[in-house]
Amino acid sequence: MKTIKSHIFIAFVLFATLFSGCKKFLEIPLPTDRFATEGAYLNDNSTGAVLTGIFSTAAGSILYNGANTLYETIGFRTSLYADDLTQIQAASVNSIAATTSQFYLNGLTSTNSTQWITLYRQVYNCNLTIENVESHRSNLSRYNQWMGEALFMRAFSYFDLVNLYGDVPLALSSDYNVTNFLPRAPKAQVYAQMAADLIRAESLLGETYLDGLSATTPNRTRPNKFAAAALLARVYLYMENYAGAEAEATKVINNSTLYQLLPPANVFLANSLETIWAIAPTTGNVVRDYYLYTTAPAVNATQVALANISPGAMSASLLNSFEANDQRIANWTVLKTTTTAPVNGQFYYPAKYKSVVNGTEFLIQLRLAEQFLIRAEARLKQNNNVTAAVQDINVVRQRARPTTPADALPDYPSTISPDACMDAILKERRTELFSESGHRFYDLKRTGRIDAVMTAAATVKGSTWASWKQIWPIPLNDIQLNPNLTQAPNYQ
Repeated sequence: MKTIKSHIFIAFVLFATLFSGCKKFLEIPLPTDRFATEGAYLNDNSTGAVLTGIFSTAAGSILYNGANTLYETIGFRTSLYADDLTQIQAASVNSIAATTSQFYLNGLTSTNSTQWITLYRQVYNCNLTIENVESHRSNLSRYNQWMGEALFMRAFSYFDLVNLYGDVPLALSSDYNVTNFLPRAPKAQVYAQMAADLIRAESLLGETYLDGLSATTPNRTRPNKFAAAALLARVYLYMENYAGAEAEATKVINNSTLYQLLPPANVFLANSLETIWAIAPTTGNVVRDYYLYTTAPAVNATQVALANISPGAMSASLLNSFEANDQRIANWTVLKTTTTAPVNGQFYYPAKYKSVVNGTEFLIQLRLAEQFLIRAEARLKQNNNVTAAVQDINVVRQRARPTTPADALPDYPSTISPDACMDAILKERRTELFSESGHRFYDLKRTGRIDAVMTAAATVKGSTWASWKQIWPIPLNDIQLNPNLTQAPNYQ
């Protein structure tokens, strides 16, 4: 496919360019005279630089940090597409930003290509690295780290691909003569490959966090064994392999030396003990600016009747999912007031990330609270084990509980029904993981609740919902260039 036609020279030039803006722990320069495939993998230092390039590219990517174009993160766009955020407005009143209204109004077209292109570029870079690390194995004393990191990132990329696009081409080669003509592969096959990659990555990676020179580092920005286990727990949950999900999550949860739940105010600081794996922004945390503006929001006059219309504001539905005295509201949101005509009002914004100072906060992709919620669901799904499930849910709730009043956020009792327990898990996933990755959108899809929720949300948005909209369209250009690649239903 066109999006993975990259040549090695282009890939490494991109990597080298990105190094100049990275923090010191990412700066491991590639030899200036070695851009060809053979030269890049002659030794551990240059191979480490290749992997650093992959992580650096993700760090500067519009997928995760929006460093190049505003409004581009997966978490932001899927929150807007689902029911967690309200419609984004352009700078002037009565003008809706075209790129964001497509998401809010569930009206995507095949011209929207950012996610598809960027994710497959990551897959290509991982495939190229996997092939060459394997073929140069005799030169690499740190083979396990390099191979484990590349396998982890390939699985990480495919996870978003299948959850956004459904059945997708399963490219496992850097040979674009092969990948150019791949058809969609069933989701089950792609998930099986993710699981295989992560099982192997977990076996190769060590417990210690390492940098690109294999030195111990406090930075949790390259995956270790437990990052592979945490992502595998997520993958197994989506595969409905509940025993596997429970086992992998337990590995992470039981390592209380490396990982601990923290007070809400400390969770999103760089290298917090709750972080399992994070992406380090190259020039400061741009995600903050999706939600926190120094100027008052402009609002489309025709939408004034909607209570929470403003840039990046949390929807009434999301706000209503929080219970009184939940410390996540106090620490992970910000309340702003606008008097800009035609709207006077107050709006809550996601504010998990608060600083634009480079190195203060990293973009957390895997953290401990999610592992408790994964294990809670996995335990529930095995013989309706409500007792074990609510124990894990309550651990997360207790972290969000204030000192007073005494009855705030009470524990769920073990006597609730399995259905009520599942509702509680999804409620906690929403209030815990809002605005992160694509959790809300993906949860609605995998649990079969999306049509009911989005039909109601469409009434608020002033749009319409149809079940086929849960699968996003493939860029038209790729459809035209690959005769074996079919478009998602009902897209042109």
